[in-house]
Amino acid sequence: MTLAEQSFADQLEKGAAGVEWRPTGEPSFVCALRAAGRDTFLRTKLPTLKHEDWRYTSLAGLAAQHFGPAARALVPAADLPPAPRLVFVNGRFAPGATDLSGLPTGVRMGSLALALRERPAAVEPFMGQVATARDHAFGALNTGLFEDGALVELEDGVPCAVTLHLVFLTTASGALFAAHPRNLVVVGKGARATLVESYRGAGAYLVNAVTEMALGEGAQVEHDRVQEDGQQAFHLGLLQVSQGARSRFTGQSIALGGQLARVEARVLLGAEGAACDLHGLYVGGGKQVLDHLVYIDHASPRCVSREVFKGVLDGASRGVFAGRVHVREGAQKTDASQVNSNLLLSEDATVDTKPQLEILNDDVKCSHGGTVGQIREDQLFYLRSRGVSEALARAMLTWAFASDMVQRVGPEELRVRVRRAVTGRLANGELLREVA
Repeated sequence: MTLAEQSFADQLEKGAAGVEWRPTGEPSFVCALRAAGRDTFLRTKLPTLKHEDWRYTSLAGLAAQHFGPAARALVPAADLPPAPRLVFVNGRFAPGATDLSGLPTGVRMGSLALALRERPAAVEPFMGQVATARDHAFGALNTGLFEDGALVELEDGVPCAVTLHLVFLTTASGALFAAHPRNLVVVGKGARATLVESYRGAGAYLVNAVTEMALGEGAQVEHDRVQEDGQQAFHLGLLQVSQGARSRFTGQSIALGGQLARVEARVLLGAEGAACDLHGLYVGGGKQVLDHLVYIDHASPRCVSREVFKGVLDGASRGVFAGRVHVREGAQKTDASQVNSNLLLSEDATVDTKPQLEILNDDVKCSHGGTVGQIREDQLFYLRSRGVSEALARAMLTWAFASDMVQRVGPEELRVRVRRAVTGRLANGELLREVA
């Protein structure tokens, strides 16, 4: 057993014995979920390169660490988004930084731990049903060890016109620790929402986050996930979405931080006419490893899925994209496409790209593709011949490659911040202030 596995196993066992940092007095269904998560993690342990979903990403660096429970901390100085927002620090609810003003009628946001104590019947039908602990080591670990997270609920037919922000801040302490935020989003029939899930921090730590979303019939959700953890941090994110008939889910993932960061998006198109549109951008430098796994399950007829992910990799960084579209036997009239494009800015940067289709019927329209390239010399020459310096020309061409992913980020104030963060990560990105 590795050092990390042993530290997590110790926490799981102590949690089962009711140690102070574990919530007490939880309803029986949560206790059962935790027990299942504990058993699954102790059985499966951390994945290795022998696991198909992890064949390109080694967890050796993480496995060699000892992670304690998350430390309690004050809210760090941070540029918080406008209300309504929920704020969590080291995986714990921060009521002083939370602001729910302007929350529309029919929309509810709050602490998941508080809801489990006060309104367990509202949570039980959904929690652990979208993101199960079955055979997913980090999902199981989150289920066993989460302390809190966000609960967002929209009643049927509510057209929520304001952006809902979930902010997760992490502050490093002397000892290495792990935070396991758990989020649940339930969107009723015909409801509409824009949701931003952001992760920021500094120092060395592990964030192991799970977000479950259940979309009712005809619901529409736009979800932006922005990861800006510290460059020494480990970040593991699991997003699982279950869609009802004629629902639409639009997701954008921006991954910038962490020495090792992996985001999994798993979408179940579980009823006829559901559609999802997933886009992502990962920008790496130094020795970062940025990994995306996207799995879309076409379980019903006449569903549509789109995936476009881009990577910009500099230094000795490494990108990984694994996209899998599974079309079940009864899912006629499926329309699915996936594209992964990567731009390598140095000789030492690498990427592994593996778009896949698994099709079990022939009445479908499906496509997939992956590309890896460098800045084209003819484009560079064109800009240089018009008086643009080489440094600015390279920055402009890199931004031209990545900018369409940034432009898809929904709320304007978030788009401005993401644009600033992305250009700040690019070599000579400061030169783009006049043109980006």
